[in-house]
Amino acid sequence: MAGYLEPKPVVFVSFYPEDTSKYDELKQALAKLRLTDSALQFESDFSEVLGRGFKGGFLGRLHFEITAERLEREFNVSTVTSFPSVAYKVHTKDGWQEIKHPRDFPAEYLEASEPMAKIEILVHPEYLGAILQLKQFFRFRNIETHTLNNKILIKARLPLADLIGDLDDKLKSVSAGYASFSYELADYEKTDVIKLEILLVEQVVPGLTRIIPKEDLEREARAMVEKLKDLLPRQQFSQAIQAAAGGRIIARETLPAMQKALGDFGKNGGDRTRKMKLWKKQQRGKKKLKERATQSQVRIPPQIFKELMRR
Repeated sequence: MAGYLEPKPVVFVSFYPEDTSKYDELKQALAKLRLTDSALQFESDFSEVLGRGFKGGFLGRLHFEITAERLEREFNVSTVTSFPSVAYKVHTKDGWQEIKHPRDFPAEYLEASEPMAKIEILVHPEYLGAILQLKQFFRFRNIETHTLNNKILIKARLPLADLIGDLDDKLKSVSAGYASFSYELADYEKTDVIKLEILLVEQVVPGLTRIIPKEDLEREARAMVEKLKDLLPRQQFSQAIQAAAGGRIIARETLPAMQKALGDFGKNGGDRTRKMKLWKKQQRGKKKLKERATQSQVRIPPQIFKELMRR
C-alpha cells in the first residue's frame, strides 16, 4: 500500500525462558504472537548467564509489558528479561552506528545521541509541585504548564530511556494515581552516557549491563551493588559485587560467606588446637570453591533478575 511504513521498534528487551528447557516453547509462542502483532520483532540471542533467548524490538514499554504478560498467560512460558533499552546513535573512529543493546555500547566514542520523547501529563493542580519535583530523578526539559478547566497540562521533552524506566510508577505515587500521561517520539539529541557493567566474583553479568547518564553513574552503581548484596544468596565463599564503568570500579560490596559453628573447643577445658585445625581446613575449602566459581560461569537465579528489574 502506498505510503505504508513498517512499525519501527524503539525499545529493545531480551527474553530468556525461566526454565531453560522451554526455549522451543518460547520460540513458538513468539512466532504465534507475531501473527497477530506485526510490530513485534525478534531474533535469536544468547547470554552466558541466562542461556538461549531472543532479542525483541517493541514500540514502547507498554508494548513490551503486554507481550511479556501474553507469554505468561496464553502460552504458560515464564521469562526473564534484560533491562529495557533504547537505540543510541554513536560516533566512533569508524563512523556512526546504531547501538540497540547495552552490551554492544563502545567503551570509547566521539559523540552519542539518544532518542527523545514529547510528553504530556494531565493532573490536578494540587499535585503540580510534587510532579515538578521529579526533575530530581528524570531529565525533563523545556517544561511548560497550561491550565485546562480544573486541571493542569504539563508539556516537556524527556529522553526515551528515562520514559521507559519507572516514570509511570513515580507519577502514580506522587499523584495518588490521578496523573495520566501520553507521549510521542521526537528527534535524537546529543547526550553524555556511559556503559555500566556489574561484576560478580570478577565476572561481568551481561544481563545487568545498562547505559546511563554519566552524571548518575555513582548513584546508580551504588544502588545496584547494594541491591544485589541484599538479594543474592550466600555461598560458602565471600562474593565480590562490583560496578564498573570506563575501565574502573565505581562501587563495591562484599557478600560474606556462610558461617559454620565449630563448637566451643577451649571454652570448657577442651583442646583449642582442634578448633584451629578445623577452621584452617574450612578456609582452604572456601578458597578452592571461590577459585572454581571464578573460573566457571556465574549463575544468578532468575527470580533475582526479576527483582532487579523492579526499580
